[in-house]
Formats: sequence, structure tokens, C-alpha cells
Amino acid sequence: MVFFMSSLVFDMFKILLTAVIIFAVAQLSQRDTLLAAVLASIPLVSVLAMMWMNHNGASGGDIVNFTKDIVWLVLPSLLLFIVMPELIQRGWDFYPALGGGLSATVIGYFLMVELMKKFQNVS
Repeated sequence: MVFFMSSLVFDMFKILLTAVIIFAVAQLSQRDTLLAAVLASIPLVSVLAMMWMNHNGASGGDIVNFTKDIVWLVLPSLLLFIVMPELIQRGWDFYPALGGGLSATVIGYFLMVELMKKFQNVS
């Protein structure tokens, strides 16, 4: 029971920390978009995930594989930041442009995962 409670408290801490980071970026973007972009571009989610993996006893090899997979998956994530602004500049409203950018990103992820399976040991 003690392990469950400490695990639950730790999980709640992770959720709260994530929410605070998202809130901070959103609030900062109202004052300084460049600074908010810098904060948003820091791979906080990846760093936190590696910290949680380490805390939960993941092996060094698991963490290494995780970081290598992230490197390859950053590439298709950039599609959102290429496609969405282009669609907005072409006159699309925000939400359809966001949907287009997210769609391009999802397609990019599927293609990249298939390439990774072909050329790496990816499950």
C-alpha cells in the first residue's frame, strides 16, 4: 500500500509539473513570443521522460534507445512548424491550418517509423 501511495504521489507530481510547464509557456507567449518559443523548444518532455525512466529503473540501454529514437522522430515533428505557417500565410484559418500541420506531422511520423523499422532495430 505504501508503494502504491508513493507511486501515486510521484505520478501526481509528474502531471502537475507538466501542467505548470505548459501553463508557463502559454502565459509567457502573451508577453514575449521569442522567449516562449525558446522555452517550448527545449526538450523538456524528453528530459523529464528520461528522468522518470531512470527513476523507475530503466536500464542505460533503454534510455540510450529512447534518445536515439527521439533524434529520428524530431524530423517529422518539424512538419507542423513548416506546414501550419504556410497554410496560414495562404489564407487558412488557425484551426484548419493546425489540423493540416498536425496531419502532415502524423503522416511524417508513420513514414519515419517505417523507415526506422527498415534500417534500425525498432519494435
